[in-house]
Amino acid sequence: MNKIVGIVPAFVVGCAVAAFGGQGGDINKDRRDVKKDVKEAANDRKELKTDRKDIAKDKAEIKDDLKEGNKAEAAKDARELKKDERDRRHDARDVRKDARDVKHDAKDLRNDRRHGVR
Repeated sequence: MNKIVGIVPAFVVGCAVAAFGGQGGDINKDRRDVKKDVKEAANDRKELKTDRKDIAKDKAEIKDDLKEGNKAEAAKDARELKKDERDRRHDARDVRKDARDVKHDAKDLRNDRRHGVR
């Protein structure tokens, strides 16, 4: 009986430490996550801007090639356009994902601050 009385409080304390003890670095982790996500979003927006410029350039090149009657070069530029459009879609998806991550991590950070987690 004495062993059980000694084990139960130790078990309860162990569970409490496991549940709440790991939150000490939680606010710092959330802060780093927000900074990282904001930086990634900025980089993805730059890539998206570059992709849009590349797409406009490819379209202009295709138009010029077709005017000159150079179908082979127009086909090559069309393949490049398709690749650039695929890159743009991928980067746009990344921007949306990063925005979602920033929103989630910022909310988590606010909740940690509100509840006194340090």
